[in-house]
Amino acid sequence: MRRRRVPPLLVLLAALGGCFAPQPPDLSASEVPERAFSVPLPVPTDEVGDWSLVDARNGVVGQGRWIARIDEDGRTLWRTRLPAEFALTANPGRPHAGASGTSPTVLVGAAPPGMLPALASVDPSTGRFLRLAPSPSRPAGELRMITLSSARQAVAATCRTRGPCTLVAWDPYSGQVQWTRRTVGSAVFTAPCGQQRGRKVPGLPGQDACRPLTFVADGRIEVLGQGEQRLHGRRVDLPPGEVAQVYTTTYRTLVVTAPHGPACRVRVAAYDTVEQAPAPVWQRDFVWEQPQAAVRDGCRRDPAIPLLMGFRLTLPDAEGALIGDDYDGEFRLRLRPGEYPVAHEGRVLAYRAGRGFRDPDPAKPDDAALRPAQLPPDAEPLGNGIWYVPGAARRGTVIAVDVYGEITWRRTVGGPPFFLGPDRLVHADGPHLTALRAER
Repeated sequence: MRRRRVPPLLVLLAALGGCFAPQPPDLSASEVPERAFSVPLPVPTDEVGDWSLVDARNGVVGQGRWIARIDEDGRTLWRTRLPAEFALTANPGRPHAGASGTSPTVLVGAAPPGMLPALASVDPSTGRFLRLAPSPSRPAGELRMITLSSARQAVAATCRTRGPCTLVAWDPYSGQVQWTRRTVGSAVFTAPCGQQRGRKVPGLPGQDACRPLTFVADGRIEVLGQGEQRLHGRRVDLPPGEVAQVYTTTYRTLVVTAPHGPACRVRVAAYDTVEQAPAPVWQRDFVWEQPQAAVRDGCRRDPAIPLLMGFRLTLPDAEGALIGDDYDGEFRLRLRPGEYPVAHEGRVLAYRAGRGFRDPDPAKPDDAALRPAQLPPDAEPLGNGIWYVPGAARRGTVIAVDVYGEITWRRTVGGPPFFLGPDRLVHADGPHLTALRAER
């Protein structure tokens, strides 16, 4: 193994280490991870070896009709069987899914005839299941979204095909309707908070912050902040064309139009979330082209690929993807045609199929080598130098990358893993639940 010279600063930090609480060994620096535990699966996995609900902070996993909590030693603290109408599936924001990572966790169940979906709660401390109050009557249309804006307010939206939407807010514990809002035209919503396949659980360390529920309809931007009980809206000067996507950041609401015409032209407009002015702070036109996507409605486009990568806004322009700031709309970096942006350790790297990664920022040292070429663009960062590469059904690969960008080990696992505590990497392994830790 190649030896490296340890910088004096690291030697000094090591000498001062006795002044602080001891830290667990670094899993990514370990040459051979060891097994912390291997126990029978408390909850079966889905077809890809994952669970529909993963609350890593509490060690709670759920799939189908079972939900359970495990501790760092692999002991099952409780295991609860759910009624069939509350079976957990991978449909966040829709019936049969976890709706929040709050305590208690709120589950969205099947909808009785003529009613909005039923709600229930599970206490992560005890596993106690509790049906909540009956939900209100369901307005006409397809259920588009359901979320919790606070512990005492659930919000659901039903929409007619390319037509108006009706939002209903109610207290899930009393069933009392708190307010309704009917749009004249169609509405486009931001993704419900914390509902990306049950893994982005609100409040978990290292997860994306929960943004307010925001939607665009009837020439207005409407916002329902976390913990608030009422919508706040204003009329704005929307860009011409059909609105396709809406994003919310700390200071901006981003409205993206649908690609139109043979050139797939798009406009993105940014509105101030503080001053509430009707005019956009900035706007920009570009031609939508994502090299990694299939052709959709005449354009190479995948709406599931987010435009926000950490603190950077990326616009997939045909002349080369733009990387910039959502606050002022300045895009000082442009990738080469055929490249597409990939998030890496708070940075955005350029990737081209068959050529690997490069750092497009000339103002910073080219440390793209810190992301090994063997790490494919679909590798998912889990934190602490650990990456997961999805594979075939119930198969994937965990790859550990040290601070020098070198792969220290890799391990085939039975599905997407998650960190339980600071040093346990938990994953399914056939009929077992297994945890890896650094060699001690």
